[in-house]
Amino acid sequence: MKWRYAITYGKMRPGWTLEQIEKDMAKYKADVEKGGVKLVFWGHPYGVSENLVVVFDIGGNMDAYLKATMGATAPYTDSRTDFVAEH
Repeated sequence: MKWRYAITYGKMRPGWTLEQIEKDMAKYKADVEKGGVKLVFWGHPYGVSENLVVVFDIGGNMDAYLKATMGATAPYTDSRTDFVAEH
């Protein structure tokens, strides 16, 4: 079994404007993609307490995911992540 996707839920910073969210997420995407992890999309989820969701394609490389996300400053707080296996 290999991990394919990481789905992270987080909370937006108070006072964020739409322009700031888009700017910060573009920078975050560039940072994690330098580490070999593809940020597939981000948006606003329904049915959870967090107000931001980010989906990463980690391509089975958990080490690259951990390194990329630890080395980049996430533009959200109080995050939790679910991993999706591919078989």
